Amino acid sequence: MKQTSKMLGVIAVLLSTVTSQAKQVIPVKGINQFQNTNNESVDIKSMGETQKVDQLTPVFDTYFTVKDALVSSNGNDVAGKAKQMLLAIKSVKMEKLDMKVHMVWMKVVKDLTEDAEHISETKDPKHQRDHFITLSKNVYQLMKVSKQAEPVYFQHCPMANGGKGANWLSKESTVKNPYYGSMMLTCGKVVETIK
Repeated sequence: MKQTSKMLGVIAVLLSTVTSQAKQVIPVKGINQFQNTNNESVDIKSMGETQKVDQLTPVFDTYFTVKDALVSSNGNDVAGKAKQMLLAIKSVKMEKLDMKVHMVWMKVVKDLTEDAEHISETKDPKHQRDHFITLSKNVYQLMKVSKQAEPVYFQHCPMANGGKGANWLSKESTVKNPYYGSMMLTCGKVVETIK
């Protein structure tokens, strides 16, 4: 009996210590949001897959703005969009990427950065388009291993790149050729849909 009450006393002390040190977590703003006692919101979704995807979303989004500016053949606009893409590339926290995505990121990040820099440093659409070829190739590799919320269309123009052909990615299935702009706006076709 004496031993049992001693044991209960030890358990009570341990429980009070654990309870006083534990942070209280209370639900706020619906099912996916919680708030700890330090008044910091914690999105439980961000601990999973969406956090991994969100690291690359700004890179993909700015890629599409560069592509759209090339369709318009506006060298100044293309350079500005490429600067935004460069910032997006530099802000990726690769330690938060899924392992498969991380491995591809490590292979392509140097080339992505170099192409975005070259595109941002010139107002000449021809030179920008030369670098857009390899930029598109590397963005494609990243998109293939990451999850996309919406379908992305991998498109090909057989006449670009001096007749060797070149690819790009688009959010829409309608072809708007970034390599020729208004000269041959619809030259090309969808060769793959990435989901």
